[in-house]
Amino acid sequence: MTKTNESLKKLQADATVFYQKLRAYHWTVTGERFYELHEKLEEAYNRWADHIDAIAERIVINGGTPLLSLDAVKSVATIQEESGVPPARAMVEKVVADSRCLLEALSNAIQVAESEGQRGTVNLLDDIRDQEEKALWMLSAWLK
Repeated sequence: MTKTNESLKKLQADATVFYQKLRAYHWTVTGERFYELHEKLEEAYNRWADHIDAIAERIVINGGTPLLSLDAVKSVATIQEESGVPPARAMVEKVVADSRCLLEALSNAIQVAESEGQRGTVNLLDDIRDQEEKALWMLSAWLK
């Protein structure tokens, strides 16, 4: 397996756990900012569903096999699952922290793909990073 695919699998795993966390927060958020956060969390998990699909397809394009089971995802992921229902502000704080981890994983995967001459992978990851940097900026501003 190429180092590019290894970094993509780590990204796929972290993104999959993050996606589920976003869905859980969307389902359980409460409070005076409910409508706003409910909508933004849904936007985020829909965006990440598309990202995960594109990352998995890129692994296949590169001659590999993406992570196919939740057990495989959990064995590779560094982002932790959510087991409770934190207050709305804590949800956003956790989303911001996880987003920073994902941006770091994206940057690492871009560097690896560049070193292996994987231009298509770099283009894909650059696009995802651009979208997620903006999303992180907006959520960080919400917390202020």
